Amino acid sequence: MLRHALLLLSAAVYTTAVPQLHHRQLQSAVTKLVTFDGASGTTHHWVNMNDPVMGGRSTSAFHEVADERIGAFQGTCAVVPFLHAPGFAKIYTQDARSSGRLLTPFPDVSKHLDGALHLRVRTTTPQYTGFKVAFGADGARRPTPSRHGGASFKADFSLTGTDWQEVAIPFNQFSIDWSEFTGECSTKDPTGAQHYCCSAAHPEVCPTAVALRNINSVEVWAEGVEGTFTLDIDWIGAGPLGH
Repeated sequence: MLRHALLLLSAAVYTTAVPQLHHRQLQSAVTKLVTFDGASGTTHHWVNMNDPVMGGRSTSAFHEVADERIGAFQGTCAVVPFLHAPGFAKIYTQDARSSGRLLTPFPDVSKHLDGALHLRVRTTTPQYTGFKVAFGADGARRPTPSRHGGASFKADFSLTGTDWQEVAIPFNQFSIDWSEFTGECSTKDPTGAQHYCCSAAHPEVCPTAVALRNINSVEVWAEGVEGTFTLDIDWIGAGPLGH
């Protein structure tokens, strides 16, 4: 009887420990791009930008919470009057350069091309569906020139619940051909320009190993969806596909 009980207990411990071990192994395989803990290779200068630069009414704020070692991004994505559609709020890294080179360069994560971009984040607004993340790279070019910034590969992500969670977005879900009207890669602009997502039919808009070797910025967006949002960021990195 006692032996049977011990076997049951052992089985219960095993089934709960294995997923936890897998999660720790996965996290240790992630190459960090962004942290807020003061680490020399992953601590970056962040800038906050909203759509009033293009006549919009979105507002947001960003600050670093020193005692938690996180970045806190919150605001409201509002409708741009002349577009009659929601605009954007975003934060992005803007690091100093010397002779054209970043003084805080991002690591080479090209080995993760078949993997994903990972974020450890928390929100009090999981119902908000306009979260996006993007990264720029030296030499990357959009199919059509940008009116409000440089070229970046962008993808959507969604959150569930209000606890800390790790999100893994496959790199093949990122596209450099996203609309400046919607932030999406599948829409057509009022000008008639059609945008394309990463696919076998349009590999030219997908991230490449060269791009992942030469990342020069990271961006987090609230875009294309009207509403109030909050997002706490622990870290952002690149690693295996996920669980």
